[in-house]
Amino acid sequence: MGSVRVSCGMRHLPVPSTNTAASPSVTCERMRRDDPGLWAQDIWRPPLEKYGSVTRLTVALYDAEGRLVCGPINRTSLFDLFGESEHDPGLFAECAARCRRGANAIVVTNRFALAALGTALVLNGDTVGAAVAGYRLSEFPQPMAIERLAREARLPQAPVWDAVRHETPASRSRITSDGELLKVLAETVLREHDRSREHVDLSARLQAANAAKDEFLAMVSHELRGPLNAILGWTRLLRTEHLTENARARALDTIERNAWTQTRLVEDLLDVSQIVAGQREVERQLLALAPIIDQAVANLSPSADAKQVRLDVQLQDDALVAGDSLQLQRIATNLIANAIKFTPPGGDIRVRLSRDDRHATLIVGDSGSGIRPEFLPHIFEPFRQQDASTTRVHGGIGLGLTIVRHLVVLHGGSIGAESAGIGRGATFTVVLPLAAGATDVEQRRPVAVIGRPVETTPLPRFSRGVHVLVVDDDRDAREVLHAVLQQAGAEVTTVASAREALASIDQARPDVLVSDIGLPDEDGYALVRQLRMRRAENGGRTPAVAVTAYAAAADRERAAASGYDRHLSKPIDARELIRAIESLITSKTMNL
Repeated sequence: MGSVRVSCGMRHLPVPSTNTAASPSVTCERMRRDDPGLWAQDIWRPPLEKYGSVTRLTVALYDAEGRLVCGPINRTSLFDLFGESEHDPGLFAECAARCRRGANAIVVTNRFALAALGTALVLNGDTVGAAVAGYRLSEFPQPMAIERLAREARLPQAPVWDAVRHETPASRSRITSDGELLKVLAETVLREHDRSREHVDLSARLQAANAAKDEFLAMVSHELRGPLNAILGWTRLLRTEHLTENARARALDTIERNAWTQTRLVEDLLDVSQIVAGQREVERQLLALAPIIDQAVANLSPSADAKQVRLDVQLQDDALVAGDSLQLQRIATNLIANAIKFTPPGGDIRVRLSRDDRHATLIVGDSGSGIRPEFLPHIFEPFRQQDASTTRVHGGIGLGLTIVRHLVVLHGGSIGAESAGIGRGATFTVVLPLAAGATDVEQRRPVAVIGRPVETTPLPRFSRGVHVLVVDDDRDAREVLHAVLQQAGAEVTTVASAREALASIDQARPDVLVSDIGLPDEDGYALVRQLRMRRAENGGRTPAVAVTAYAAAADRERAAASGYDRHLSKPIDARELIRAIESLITSKTMNL
């Protein structure tokens, strides 16, 4: 290519792209400028494989009669051979590189045809401008190239232009190819070939993603149906009223435990959606790690006891970090819950918290089933499980460790996993930066996120008489809230819509409003906005608690912006709701 006249292609008969196995030597020839009687020939030798991937590139010199002058010489690029000439090796070197990577070769034959994947541009034959990779030659106007083409072929320029524009028959006279024209066409074929390969790759990725989606949905369905089966089964048995007291207690424990299992699944899915959307943030405060991890251990102790797994916990008290207490507890909870899941009965789990001058280190190790070496690099990837078959022993959807890694990174830390192999346990190590200059540490025990222990103590009661207005369009939800609040000593009014709520406030001023967000006609946001537009004597300053399944950080922010004083996500913890109402009543009394 370049300024020299070239003829590139196979020395004798063209080898069809479908017959590379029978004739594996594909060549590209060019005339030597210093001796027109010699041809430089690249030999691409595809192995006898399905796609003809090229693994070797050699260069040889032949004379005009086909006799070998020198070579073959092993080359990785034609630049070494023709670097001294005016030839620009870029296109050939790129072709060679693509061939070595396994791409199909571009072959310009000595009949002046450019072939790729079985298509060809014929510059000598019945027509000029045949289709190449879906393009017509007329889409690549090359005035100078066409002029040279006509001049060198001793053809009138007009017929050549007509042939290019209209693909009409042209003279069979020999046409010497122009380097620039062929280069443009070759680059077009390369580009189209790459585009075709990209489409194939994209199609393969889409098919893989679709298969992964189907597997994931099947897994989620399985994980949802398992707890539902236990909940519905024990509920039906409770209706028979023939259970012993111990059996009834077991039924209630099982129902609550499986309900929290479903809650964890929903929270995991919500967490991952926030991670993907980049919406997860850290609400930082100065915290001691030990109480947070201790709470996670307390929450999961019943699960460990039920499985007869021993928890060995040693926590250093002075590890102080700046972070979000709920997110930090989720890190510890997910790691410990994961260890419990994969440790057989009679096994041990070690939980260690230590610190040095700069970092706090949490280690959770177990004597469980271990991790295969080939799976270890993928252990934190979403939806990846060591055993995803229908015969797997352990449940889950493969999100817990993904969430842990993300939360650790959000807190400026790192996490690693180690395992000596199958049956030899696993150890997870979390390293978090210590808070600089910590003097006053909030050591409150955060509300448990997952794995809550079964509550057996009575609900707390309000310290004074309180009238609560409950708004929810779901009858079951209204009745549950009514029962919980009434047991805590409140007078409760329930309605099903925003319109009914405003009418109820007009008739009897409640002390606190507890409202769902998803309501018919007008939602809970509109309800509280209308309430806040009223004067205080008309209920405009009534404390309001949003109780909703919309549980993302953006939902909490929107609730606060609309006028709610608290945001609690479903399923509701009865004690948490009672504490929130008690706090609002106390604040209201102090501000009177």
